[in-house]
Amino acid sequence: MGRSKENNELDPFVKYGVFKKAFTNVNLFKSQKNFLAAHVLIFSILEDRVTAAYVVCYRALNQRNPPQYNELSKIAFRNLVSNLTVMGVLDELLAEKIRNAAIKRNKLTHEMMWRLDCFSEEDVNEVRYLINKVNKMRRYFVKIHKK
Repeated sequence: MGRSKENNELDPFVKYGVFKKAFTNVNLFKSQKNFLAAHVLIFSILEDRVTAAYVVCYRALNQRNPPQYNELSKIAFRNLVSNLTVMGVLDELLAEKIRNAAIKRNKLTHEMMWRLDCFSEEDVNEVRYLINKVNKMRRYFVKIHKK
């Protein structure tokens, strides 16, 4: 996750503004048919949402931050997805879709020089769908685990 500790402590309204600007840029890039830029940015949003879901759901289960809270950026994305699956936040089907999207992103990013047109609007829309699903499952999980 690329969010710094200082950004974690931002006012919720400020965070909302950051997300709004990010999604506005995704839409701008899509309208310009710059699917590479749109995909890079929207996948970053997915990584942030998965990390946030991990923290919030861990807190809901344990009434405290995860042990590695100060080092979240060092946790591999696939491990965060696996942790959310083990906790019961994500079902295996969604977790697999997220892992596959990450594998595709990594593969195509490494080949990017040769495949500048490797991402499509469908790829961007699929990641947006995954963000929506992660957010929905996080909210549901927290709701049922409120104490």
